[in-house]
Amino acid sequence: PPERDVEWTAAGADAAHKHLSRVHRLTSQIIATPAEAATQGADEALLREMHKTIHDVTVGVESFGFNAAIARLYAFTNTLAKSKASTDAKRQAAKTLAQLMSPMTPHLAEELWQMLGHAGLITTAPWPKADEAMLVDETITLPIQINGKRRAEISVPADMDKSEVEKTALAVDAVIKALDGAQPKKVIVVPGRIVNVVI
Repeated sequence: PPERDVEWTAAGADAAHKHLSRVHRLTSQIIATPAEAATQGADEALLREMHKTIHDVTVGVESFGFNAAIARLYAFTNTLAKSKASTDAKRQAAKTLAQLMSPMTPHLAEELWQMLGHAGLITTAPWPKADEAMLVDETITLPIQINGKRRAEISVPADMDKSEVEKTALAVDAVIKALDGAQPKKVIVVPGRIVNVVI
């Protein structure tokens, strides 16, 4: 935040340098990769994460929360590095990453922009806009607690009805084993947060 003093350390500068070098290497690898198809769902997952990153970095930059924006860029770099998305989706993500980095690292961002084959300056390109539809997760992961202790988790559609979430949770092996044929005293479903099974 701008109201706080900046404390430069050798370790901090080294970490920033390593990250920027990693982004440069990653972009070079994406450019050199021949066209590849994605594993199932990988393109959508990467693009959904890209739009969330656009949103978070935009909010961070506009509110002068550069530390939060930079942390989000680090996380997105990790996502891109691990992604099994198609080469086209990775190129789109790398382009967006360069644009989002430009307020903080303008020189590197311009170099990445040129490497990716874009004409003109990155600073004159329109700022990326987040697609609101991509900000909402289609599936969510809910932890399952049995008598207050986390025992399992389930992935369900974000809009799944509470009764269906309950049925899905009760069909999980860890829950079946804990119930040992008995009926639960209570199942509490907190939408989008947690399932708590009381035995």
